[in-house]
Amino acid sequence: MDLSAPPFIAVPSATGVDARVVLAGPGARSIAFVIDFLIRTGLALVYLLLASLFLLGNLSFSYKPDDETLWVLAGWLPASLIYFLYHLVLEPVMGGRTPGKRMIGVRVVTPEGLTPAVGSLIIRNVMRMIDSLPTFYVVGLLFVMFGKRHVRLGDLAAGTVLAIERAPFLEKLDLERGEPAKHSAWHAAHERARHLSQRHGSEVADALTVVDDYRAAARELGAARLSRDPGAERIAEHLEAVYSDLHDVVQRPANRAGEELLGLMRDRIPAALHAMRVHIFAVTLLFIVSCVAGFWLIYAYPDLIAMFAGPQLIGTVERGELWTDGLLNVIPSALLSVDILTNNIVVSFFVFCLGILFGIGTFYMIGLNGVQLGAMFAFTAQHDLAGRLFDFVIAHGCVELSCICIAGGAGAYIGEALIRPGKHTRAEAFRYAARDGIRVLAAVTLLLFICGFIEGYISPDPEVPRWARVTIGVGYWLFMISLLRGYVFGRSRRSNPATLPQL
Repeated sequence: MDLSAPPFIAVPSATGVDARVVLAGPGARSIAFVIDFLIRTGLALVYLLLASLFLLGNLSFSYKPDDETLWVLAGWLPASLIYFLYHLVLEPVMGGRTPGKRMIGVRVVTPEGLTPAVGSLIIRNVMRMIDSLPTFYVVGLLFVMFGKRHVRLGDLAAGTVLAIERAPFLEKLDLERGEPAKHSAWHAAHERARHLSQRHGSEVADALTVVDDYRAAARELGAARLSRDPGAERIAEHLEAVYSDLHDVVQRPANRAGEELLGLMRDRIPAALHAMRVHIFAVTLLFIVSCVAGFWLIYAYPDLIAMFAGPQLIGTVERGELWTDGLLNVIPSALLSVDILTNNIVVSFFVFCLGILFGIGTFYMIGLNGVQLGAMFAFTAQHDLAGRLFDFVIAHGCVELSCICIAGGAGAYIGEALIRPGKHTRAEAFRYAARDGIRVLAAVTLLLFICGFIEGYISPDPEVPRWARVTIGVGYWLFMISLLRGYVFGRSRRSNPATLPQL
């Protein structure tokens, strides 16, 4: 019998019998993606229609100016979250599955056949930003089509594969053939494992029963693999499927979400930042040099401001006004905050993800942002408005610009891992760098949420004095340092980040 016909990964086990993870091909992956795309698009559209009907009283999405804030916050924003966070939320909640994957019978697992950690599932979905870019979409498709394990870039970064769930399919096949009792014992073992994996606080006896099933399946599978009986092939097929699922349940680490979150914020984020400290310094230096270069460029050649600003903005400044003047009279603070924090988070993630271009994409984005900032300060200085621009930026800018530089440092860290993998393979170095980078981006995202609030409510408010803006900006920056060093969550100032656990 030829059990190795489909591509699979042999996973060593404590029982001495390898578990086999059968990999899904490009066809199954593509069909599951299309189904999920239709589901998330449909859910977002249905929500928009219901929100329009109940909030606006129509199905044409037309609203009065007074209803704009309500419509954006209760209509467009939730619908956008449904669409863009579909995979990011459902895969951790459903154990590496989505509705589309469940329908096709595939799920995301580690090469060891285990359900991935939440962090790994987040990494593979964050990398969708790169997979979705036109050029990288082709690269990702080539990886899926011709790669040995049919994985995309997100799977390479997360260290995951897409595996076929064989046990449920074989059980349905038995029912269709009228053979439900032929493998009833192993069907029952599979159900016990499934129920145990879905329950919290299960009885010890239930767990021990699954362990006994695991050992029994290993014995039976070992015998079936050695058997030359033609009838043993179907038995071995069932045992392979059930044994792989039992292996996942028995070997899966305990789920301690609270301890994991505390360890992330107190230990692992500081350790990741320590590992990429040189890259963060280099990116920050690049940003500063770019700012100075942009300032000098516009100071020496004022007409070049048209490269960085549109005619309307240029005309506003030449009239002695800032484009931020009266901003609260045009856009409500709530909408402004949502728009700003969304933009900042997207920019930070792109700066990080573009590190896959061996760091070149990250350096380009950081340099471009630095030149633009310096150019705008030079242009406003020529019209005696630099002080007012400083007042607008200082409250949120200290942390916001620091977060972008930190995200850039994480992207440069990935770039160096691809260029100089060291003792690891290039794929392993990429995975380790992406893991550390996502940990840092988790903290950056939290910090940018508060930056969005500050920039929406405080920065454009002319009633807030300069001393208050400086106090808020510097104070929040000091809080950022304490958070990223782990002090907020109880890490001792004497501990060395280099010795912190890298789990």
